[in-house]
Amino acid sequence: MTNRRPPSRRALLASLLAAPALAQPAPPELRVGGLFPLSGANALLGDEAARGLELAIAERNAAGGRQIRLMRADVTEPAQALAEARRLIQAERVALLFGSVSAPIGLAASQAAESLDSSYVELAAAADALIERGARHVIRTAPAALDYGQLGADALTRFLPNHLGQPADVLRIAILHESSASPESIATHLEAKLREAGLVVAERLPHATRTPEMPAMVQRLRAAGVNVLIHAAAESDAVALFRAMQDAAWRPAAVIGAGPAWGLTDLARAVGPGLEACFALDMPPIETAERWAMGARPFAEAYQRRWGSAPRSGLSLAAYAGALAVLSQPNLERGPLRASLAALDQPEGQWANGWGFRLEDRGQNSRARPVLLQWQAGRPVAVFPADAAAAGPV
Repeated sequence: MTNRRPPSRRALLASLLAAPALAQPAPPELRVGGLFPLSGANALLGDEAARGLELAIAERNAAGGRQIRLMRADVTEPAQALAEARRLIQAERVALLFGSVSAPIGLAASQAAESLDSSYVELAAAADALIERGARHVIRTAPAALDYGQLGADALTRFLPNHLGQPADVLRIAILHESSASPESIATHLEAKLREAGLVVAERLPHATRTPEMPAMVQRLRAAGVNVLIHAAAESDAVALFRAMQDAAWRPAAVIGAGPAWGLTDLARAVGPGLEACFALDMPPIETAERWAMGARPFAEAYQRRWGSAPRSGLSLAAYAGALAVLSQPNLERGPLRASLAALDQPEGQWANGWGFRLEDRGQNSRARPVLLQWQAGRPVAVFPADAAAAGPV
């Protein structure tokens, strides 16, 4: 038998280098939480925002790297939001939370996140209180109530007078709004900005959710000679407003909604032809100028493939764009995430819906702005400002 000499160290090293590399285990998935009202009065808005978040996560995962898993929770009231936020952070170990379309839910979730040293990202709710509490880890990617107020003043001084054929100084404006955090904040800024612009605010009327007083308020507005009515409220009260106006055989020269409920295709189905030619201060719809919102069409196509229907409003597009901007950061842990977002400087027009990103000290994205849309042939279409307009008003 021939004796074989043991291989040298050099030969051993060569054989190891020549062998196929062992597959490295994939990094563990990263979990994020989504807190939305998926049932109850705000279910349509909550589900639409959650769909936008889902598409952002799907796109982020398709790009490779550490995979992200969404842990959703249906929350309809603040106490539930507080408990679910704590559960997701402590038991499910999510890296950050997204929400909410409802300011009370967002406030509760952000308070839980803050107390547990975690991040919370608000994708829709406009209430001032969400970013005015000095929270260190709250980020809002969507417009603030002040942005809605400024847009309303700009539209009523630079755009709508020509469309209505009436000078701005003869407009008698009423602000009708639900007595809840986001509509209240929007109404407050609208009134301030309208008065600052020298416009006449004849009435400002708050009302409870699902109020039975809508017919009486409509009669009061009619008696006050109101010719422009702005309404910030949920879908159910918007429907009640149109019924009350129909019963009173009265309609002002312009009806303008404020907030995401007014851009829902479900509202158009509920109201019917009465919504045609009405305006809304809302997030950019799918029908926004392509030069400004270059990703709106591809998003709508992805949405159609995923759910078999067109987007129900621009809310899902806004949630998708905002979530994708956050999820695209290299490290989603609390400290590195806030630092990378603070350094981010994206001009308007870079996001799918035409927004950009620049974070203020309070956590507000200063480059998210609403648009004035108009219902045309059953679709919400951006008509102002000019750079976002997909069509002229009818």
